[in-house]
Amino acid sequence: MLKRSLKVLVVVVAVFALTGAAATAAKAPQKKGKPKEVSVADFYFGPETLNLKEGQSVNWVWAEGNTYPHDVHLKSGPKGLKEKKSYSTKTTAVTDAEFEKTFTTPGTYKFICTIHPTQMHMTIVVKK
Repeated sequence: MLKRSLKVLVVVVAVFALTGAAATAAKAPQKKGKPKEVSVADFYFGPETLNLKEGQSVNWVWAEGNTYPHDVHLKSGPKGLKEKKSYSTKTTAVTDAEFEKTFTTPGTYKFICTIHPTQMHMTIVVKK
């Protein structure tokens, strides 16, 4: 009887573990391919415009030759976009920094550097 109860317990735990893993995998955004790279250089983002498919990622990379600090800040995004803060860096950097984000909501995203907002701006358009 004890052996049978132990086997049932193991099966129940395994089912719960698999169900939880499947639910977590279903909620996680799926990346599509290699991220597009954007250079964060003194006074510009390069390229200034990107077109993506839903699920693609962007990796902003701070240029080695920078002499000023920069950040990436989402100025505006598509209606219904959740977690807008997650589309912005939390700190500024001069060099040796990267910021990657996966775009799962179709629409137009406008980014700026909050330190140089009139010079550093870019647009990302995400389509289904």
